[in-house]
Amino acid sequence: MTVDCHTHLSTFDHPGQSFTAIRDSLLATMAQQGIGCALVYPDSEPGTGVSDLDTTEEIVRPCPRLRMVGTTPIPLPDSGMIARLDALAAAGTIAGVKLYPGFELFYPDDRRCDPVYELCVRHRLPVVFHSGETMGEAWREPYNHPDHIVQVARRFPALQVVIAHFSQPHLEACRDAVLECPNVHADISGLAHPEVERLCGEKAIARILEEVATRKPERVLFGTDWPIGGVEEHLRLVAALPISDEARALLLSGNAERVFALGRPLFPLPMGESSDSWTRPGSGGCGTSRGAGAALRRGGCRPPRSR
Repeated sequence: MTVDCHTHLSTFDHPGQSFTAIRDSLLATMAQQGIGCALVYPDSEPGTGVSDLDTTEEIVRPCPRLRMVGTTPIPLPDSGMIARLDALAAAGTIAGVKLYPGFELFYPDDRRCDPVYELCVRHRLPVVFHSGETMGEAWREPYNHPDHIVQVARRFPALQVVIAHFSQPHLEACRDAVLECPNVHADISGLAHPEVERLCGEKAIARILEEVATRKPERVLFGTDWPIGGVEEHLRLVAALPISDEARALLLSGNAERVFALGRPLFPLPMGESSDSWTRPGSGGCGTSRGAGAALRRGGCRPPRSR
């Protein structure tokens, strides 16, 4: 089973469509590309074109092959936000928490984030940071640079940390963070996007991924940033890496299964579903009809706006 650990329900590449229709397009893509499970990331604010926390929970709940990650704006809007995330974590509804430094003007090592990190440690959930390119505005990138993320990992050694997008274009800094800190991981979402390949260089991307996947194969996770990033393109990127079969298997699924604790469905299964049906493409998921597949838009990506 391949796990896509970084997707969104986003209107950026599906203008005019409902989030439910976009979810069905995601499921159709997963069935076509052999993706057994995908993590869906909500936005921390409503009205951005990406489904928010409440909407994501409602839309993902009926689909055993989809999991969701929680989120919150920083600074925390009120004390009720941590209580809400705590309840979602206790119920097994969320598989982690994502923060958006750069989109929001805070640093990961800001002490105002500590209640989120403490919650994640308490529930053994990973925290995921948006890192690297942010809205095409370079001045935002220092807020989410790996150097600040490393400080969090060192201060909370029991916290599993995931750097999203391999912090592109800061690939070397992300590589160093992953190699140096035993609780830091990185996902490769967005690295196969044509604009990212042009910015960072295809050879440089492949070289750094090969190095990390060889030296620390347990620290790299497969992700696409769908719908901005293409699933097929990211699968090709991984297939072309000169790494061992064991390292490739960890990258494609094993690491995400461990970091996000994907050994069981997070939501109650619909009546009649077997406990392992979520691992098989096309089995028991919602929205995998032929019509949803026909509706899938596969033509080109918008300019990167990674979340």
